[in-house]
Amino acid sequence: MKNLLQLTLVLLCLVVTNKTIAQQDKTMYIFGHSLIVHDPPTIPTPSDETSVPHWLHFLAENAGSSIGVSGQYGFLPNHEDRTANETVRAQWNFDHVAQAWNSDNEDFSEVDFDVILITAANFIQYKPSNQNYDGPNSHTSPLASILNILDWAKAEEPNAVQYIYENWPNMNGLVLTEDGEFPPSEAEFENYHEIALGSFHDWWIDYHDFIQSARPNDNIKMIPVGPIISKLLTETPLNAITAETLYEDDSPHGRPTIYFLAALITYMAIYEEKLPATYIIPTSDTVNPVSPVVQANYQGTIDFIWNELLAFNYSNGQSRVFANNPLNVDYSNENVLVDIFPNPSEGVVNFSVLTSLINIEVYNTNGEKVIKKNKFSNSSLDISELSNGLYFIKLEDENYNTTIKKLIKK
Repeated sequence: MKNLLQLTLVLLCLVVTNKTIAQQDKTMYIFGHSLIVHDPPTIPTPSDETSVPHWLHFLAENAGSSIGVSGQYGFLPNHEDRTANETVRAQWNFDHVAQAWNSDNEDFSEVDFDVILITAANFIQYKPSNQNYDGPNSHTSPLASILNILDWAKAEEPNAVQYIYENWPNMNGLVLTEDGEFPPSEAEFENYHEIALGSFHDWWIDYHDFIQSARPNDNIKMIPVGPIISKLLTETPLNAITAETLYEDDSPHGRPTIYFLAALITYMAIYEEKLPATYIIPTSDTVNPVSPVVQANYQGTIDFIWNELLAFNYSNGQSRVFANNPLNVDYSNENVLVDIFPNPSEGVVNFSVLTSLINIEVYNTNGEKVIKKNKFSNSSLDISELSNGLYFIKLEDENYNTTIKKLIKK
């Protein structure tokens, strides 16, 4: 009876229903720069299409939720100085997005912000973030600056979730080698994505790890915007989108398409829910704000992003991005000591365990059971018939201990 109850509880935790997304109203403050809000763009747009908050507003509205946003331009040392001198302000205004804070007559702490979003510059990744800046900011480092900002924000808004927004890399001096001018050649653009997914992303992972090590009691999250965009542009039909459609210069400031993609990622990270596929990207008689390739592949795009966010974890399986686990799956059971390899796998996965496995179940991200093996005694499992994507594998050993691991079929 006890074993049956344990199994029932595990299954209940894995079930993900197709319920309507619950309404969530959020307020956000952004310590940002032009890879979040780019105003004005070189080519005028109907509204604030070259900003993440603009698209967050419309995505939230379509999902039955809402968002209010305030923020300020600057790099980390600027924001650090403002927090130290109490000069943080609500600098930004948008055509459609509700202003979360009136800094002229209200204190920051009075707003009850739900989200604090912070990003570093995209041209400082040539040395570790715990080393001091070169030049006029040599008195501090990216790590020291952000810790001071995070500490100030926590003191002001202790209930807000704090996120590190990983942006996309600079191009100037990095990949523009053939003639030194924008746009990049095809080879340069491929190299750009390799850097975004390689050394650039590694810098941000180390950065997040440094922050968590310095503030172990703070649950500070990270949104991998840049690398997910690079994966979308290299691994999905969105690879048909040209560099000129995404960026307007080598900094690279973006055009509406990249801010829309960034908003898709940011929305699903902070709302901790997969977007509905019902949003229709607006067009204009004079300008098409977002590449039609995105609209044509919208369902696949949000599926891809959601799976990437679900798979963005620490080595112990805990999410780097979600403050709460959106699938309500417990990865913390260490009683089943098992290693799964290769992972990702194209067909067969192997198990290295200290005790014998007796039951194996595999679930997709909708909570549907796609494989079940009882009284399992093999050391490998064939998953070749599964579609490519993210899965959850539940393992039970001979002592009825259970654990759940993430598995990627490629």
